Amino acid sequence: MPANKNAIIRYRIIDRCLRNSMRRYPTKEYIRQQISQELFGEGGTEISVSSVEKDLIAMRDDAALGYHAPIRYHKTEKGYYYEDPNYSIDGLGLSTQDSDALREAASLLNAFVELPVFADLKEAIGKINTRFSLSSELDDPGIDQYVQFEAATSSAGKEWLKPVYQYIVQRQPIRFRYNNIYKNEQREHQLDPYLLKEVRNKWYLVGWHNKHQRFTTYALDRISELQPTGKPFTFRRDFDVAGFYKYSTGIMEGSTPPEKLVLEAYGSIARLLRINPLHHSQRPVKELKDGIRMELDVSITEELIRQLLTYSNQLKVIKPVALKKQMHLALQQALALYQPEK
Repeated sequence: MPANKNAIIRYRIIDRCLRNSMRRYPTKEYIRQQISQELFGEGGTEISVSSVEKDLIAMRDDAALGYHAPIRYHKTEKGYYYEDPNYSIDGLGLSTQDSDALREAASLLNAFVELPVFADLKEAIGKINTRFSLSSELDDPGIDQYVQFEAATSSAGKEWLKPVYQYIVQRQPIRFRYNNIYKNEQREHQLDPYLLKEVRNKWYLVGWHNKHQRFTTYALDRISELQPTGKPFTFRRDFDVAGFYKYSTGIMEGSTPPEKLVLEAYGSIARLLRINPLHHSQRPVKELKDGIRMELDVSITEELIRQLLTYSNQLKVIKPVALKKQMHLALQQALALYQPEK
């Protein structure tokens, strides 16, 4: 990567270091380590402390960059900080140099976007390329006036991504408190972490719960007071990363055994489910008048029931009978909420 593009990435890493409330007053050596790790990974090329010094000066004094970053050195703490705690280069518009670097980088990544290693970045790369296809400037305000991209509603829980990832790699058991919004309670849990999974801009942790003797899923934004505990655990060979969610239509109960689900859908819902199946196992078994009967092999979970209830005015559960009764009860409870007041 050419030096100017490398520099832009370094500036943003430095910006994050100076805004990190968990480690105030980072030293040049700490910043150097963060840049080396993020740019080149473990065991890769390392930059020098003098390079960090030049970057700090450039961010503060280089008029061509336009950052004018209020970087100061704290003699007592022996580290750097922003004099204005609300400052961030992310709050500034992109320079021509920034836009050119991002455009070239996105173009390069787009050539490899179908490779498995870039699978998780495909959507992000696509959004960048879409913006550049609409305007030559990535931060063109006109784009946001006429085109609205999906944005995460909250960043809560993302602070756990890096430590949890490290605990998974190190096979380190963890302890944390969890806010169960359905039971309206907070409890402490101990878990052997196995997998991080993102679904619709939210992150989840899958791990083996020794007390319950099963794999369980937790939303990162409901976790607090997380810390490692105990000796490294032995990896369970029965955990199949690729197959864990094979029969799931949601995220929270991926390990529930599958059942055969028979549905009848009518009208617009039938047409919708032909185009957007509930699950990859969905298959038609009978054409109906203005509808279709279909079968699926899925885990029957609370998430699935909530999905089916959204289509309830044009969808009927045929089998299993137990689910049919659950749907009937849920619809009776919903109807009771709309009874006329006496």
